[in-house]
Amino acid sequence: MGFLDKWTKKTEKEQLKATEKKAVVKATPKKNTIKEGAVKKDGESKEESKKEVTAKVSKKVNNVGAAYRILLQPVISEKAAVAESQGVYTFMVNKRSTKIDIKNAIKQVYNVLPLKVRVINKEGKGVRFGRNSGRKSDWKKAIITLAKGQTISIHEGV
Repeated sequence: MGFLDKWTKKTEKEQLKATEKKAVVKATPKKNTIKEGAVKKDGESKEESKKEVTAKVSKKVNNVGAAYRILLQPVISEKAAVAESQGVYTFMVNKRSTKIDIKNAIKQVYNVLPLKVRVINKEGKGVRFGRNSGRKSDWKKAIITLAKGQTISIHEGV
């Protein structure tokens, strides 16, 4: 410790008190977390019931960002365009996503419930640049079938 540190640094006791005060402030529940008419169970304190209500509210929040990580982009080709007229849409999806993940992502992003989801693993093609040879990355294609009358607007702004 330097000579001037006595005046600039707090003592350890003061630092502990300051951190305890911060912890107490963070631990206190926010106001209006319990709705009116919420019934408290027997032998349960207000703090426990507030924790339950805040837990229920946090579960309801949907993570839409995850849906955009699953659906990468629509596949735009002549074959996909012909299939769109029959209610079948094609997307490039994350390689690790499952059929259930894709179905939930379509529901979150487009507010449409798919009837059927088919998945195809596509192998990347070999490419050459002069003498150098390489390979395009593998990808996964999802073919989504919707009910009659339901549509997705994929080509907005194109």
